[in-house]
Amino acid sequence: MNDKQVRHFVLAAWVTIVAVYVLIVVGSSVRATGAGMGCPDWPTCFGQMIPPTTEAQLPPNYQEIYRDRGYAEVRFNPVKTWTEFFNRLTGVTIGFLAMWTLWAGWRIRQTHKTSFYLALTAFLLIGFNGWLGKVVVSSNLHPVIITTHMVASLLVVASLILALVKAQLPLQLVNQRSLVRRSQAWLLIGLTLTLIQIGLGVQVREQIDVIALGTDYHDRAHWVAQVGQPVFIHVLFALVIVVYNWWLAKQLLQSQLSQTVVRMGRGLMLLVLTELSVGVLLAVANFPAFLQPVHLVLAGLVFGVQFYVMSLLLSVRHSLSET
Repeated sequence: MNDKQVRHFVLAAWVTIVAVYVLIVVGSSVRATGAGMGCPDWPTCFGQMIPPTTEAQLPPNYQEIYRDRGYAEVRFNPVKTWTEFFNRLTGVTIGFLAMWTLWAGWRIRQTHKTSFYLALTAFLLIGFNGWLGKVVVSSNLHPVIITTHMVASLLVVASLILALVKAQLPLQLVNQRSLVRRSQAWLLIGLTLTLIQIGLGVQVREQIDVIALGTDYHDRAHWVAQVGQPVFIHVLFALVIVVYNWWLAKQLLQSQLSQTVVRMGRGLMLLVLTELSVGVLLAVANFPAFLQPVHLVLAGLVFGVQFYVMSLLLSVRHSLSET
């Protein structure tokens, strides 16, 4: 029975992780299209639980109402309103999925206490992120708050990955202590580089947001030039990321630690090359809105793969230390 409950927990954790990545795509789409203020209030949208579809459904003086609340200009746009509303629905869905994962973790808490507490951590982080969603709206889309929103999502992914790895049996490796230790060190360096690159990308994105807002999301051809040096640094560091992760992926492939590690190595190669290609397209194609969510979620997936393999090896190392 316990094995069945553990499998149930692992399933719930994986489904929630996938949903978080979906939310990253949706949230980034909201940001890239300027739909963040499609709903200028929270948790309602234009004062309604189900947002309006036409401006005629709003009070004639609705712009004046929101101006008095501190918003310089609120103009109803059905596409932006429903894009933001879908973002909120996705967030609510993740809340329920986190409850499912927490309940599944509670059922195995006697034998997998760490997994339960990590599931609880993820649940609390999702609640915190939900509150941040309100702050994003009330702050009129302050870039730093939006970035914090994204970082909290990555922490949720990390907590859930570690939780499901702890719930599973460690990989069966014999006399591989030194290789596991070295691989862990390589992954830690890769993870650090990825987080630095995400941080550099955040700086670029925050400046792009300011420029985009100032031009009402027009004149995309001039955005890169206006950002200047941060884009150049971000691109140069991207080359470092590609070279290191390509080497790292080759080490994982050659290590033959397990089929899972080998598959993750191949996946890492593909993700890094795809991320580089999308980044180049963003710069040369004048920041098309549809590519911005792709770029962000790929960075999140690189982080996820690196953290997953490192967590697997941490579990292996712990197991080997007990033998």
